[in-house]
Amino acid sequence: MNTAMLLTPKSTVSYLYGETDLEEGLKQFMKAGFTAVPVINKDGIYIGVMSEREILYRILDKGSFQSLLNEGLTISDLACDSRFEAVTIDAGVDTLLAHITEQNFVPVVDSRGMFSGIVTRRAVLKRFETKLNMEHRSN
Repeated sequence: MNTAMLLTPKSTVSYLYGETDLEEGLKQFMKAGFTAVPVINKDGIYIGVMSEREILYRILDKGSFQSLLNEGLTISDLACDSRFEAVTIDAGVDTLLAHITEQNFVPVVDSRGMFSGIVTRRAVLKRFETKLNMEHRSN
C-alpha cells in the first residue's frame, strides 16, 4: 500500500488559493464546511493548511475579527505548513501513518511540490479494515 492508492485527487478536494484576500478566503473556507483546508498558490504549489485553529489564534492575537481583517492579509498569511506537512505521492505506508495519526488528512504533492490531493484518515482506516477482513476470511 502506498499514498497513491489512497489519494483523493485535487479535482474533488476543497482547497483555497493563497493569494485570495482574507475576507473572501474566509467565505470560501466556511462554504467548504471543513475545519481545515489545503492552501495552494496560483501555480498549484502546496503552501500549507488553513484551519479554524489558525484563524482563532490570529483573532485572539489581534483582539478582534475586524482588526484581523483590517491588516490586509491573504489566505497564505494564515496557512500553516508545520502542522500539516505534505507527503509525496510515492510515500510509503510508514510515512503516511506517521502523519495521519496526528491530523485528519495528509496533503499529497508530486516531486515538484504541486498539490495532488489528500489522503484522509478515513481512507487509511477503511483500507486497513478491508485488509483485515480479507485476512480473516482466508483463515
